[in-house]
Amino acid sequence: MASIPRCRLVVVYHPEFATRGYPALRERVAPAFDELRSRGLLGREGVRLVEAEPAQERLAARVHSELHIQGVRNSGYYEIALLSAGAVIMGAREVAEERADAAFSFVGAAGHHASHDGFWGFCYLNDVAMAVTSLREEVGTRRMAIIDIDPHFGDGTRDILGGDPEILHVNFHSGYLMKEARGPHNLDLALPHNAGDVQFLRAVDQALLAAEDFGPELLFIVFGHDSHREDYGAFELSDEAYREFAVKVREVFPYRVCYVLSGGARPMVARKAIGDVVEVLAG
Repeated sequence: MASIPRCRLVVVYHPEFATRGYPALRERVAPAFDELRSRGLLGREGVRLVEAEPAQERLAARVHSELHIQGVRNSGYYEIALLSAGAVIMGAREVAEERADAAFSFVGAAGHHASHDGFWGFCYLNDVAMAVTSLREEVGTRRMAIIDIDPHFGDGTRDILGGDPEILHVNFHSGYLMKEARGPHNLDLALPHNAGDVQFLRAVDQALLAAEDFGPELLFIVFGHDSHREDYGAFELSDEAYREFAVKVREVFPYRVCYVLSGGARPMVARKAIGDVVEVLAG
């Protein structure tokens, strides 16, 4: 089998994210993906589109308790959660195995509120924690950083990975600290509930400096656009903030970056925010 040449960006997607995903999240998926097509990004040289496949159930069992997994099964979102985690794992592996400089993984259910034993907030399986486990067991990548810019505290990720000496977890939030910053490499960046672009981007500089000092083999970006002033979360970011964010990330980490879609519901916000981020990643 011929090797796949390295590309600038891999986009991981599945149509079922827009049809079977959690209702508060799925309405933005197809419009955002259509935006990528309308801008010509998916046909741009150096961009490769990959269809997501479900994560292996053993990875979910490595990260979550049996009781947790049974609860997700009972919720009716187990299959879409596995498919979402699979998208993140595939994007991360494309980057870690040097088939792509960067990845953007769509999802139908988010992950950062899924802890070892519980889940809430549209999150069922912790996609990033499962990707970390997969990379360690199957690729050999060990030292990784996570910058979570969703304005809701990533308590599930902190619960699972917060004490890991080879993980940096940088967590933006709107003032409600749900987990202690205990652990060797955790950084929590609290911003006012009405934080605008200037405050946000100043904190981004701080987060990137911490990540650069940590020296990860791979950087995950948990990308929630619910921080937009017209979406449902905290913060009052403008359309321009997300492009500026992606530019800042690319300046410090031009390679080995995996974006993971997180919170956000408004289709028009998603079209602009995701379109701009992918455009930056595509070069």
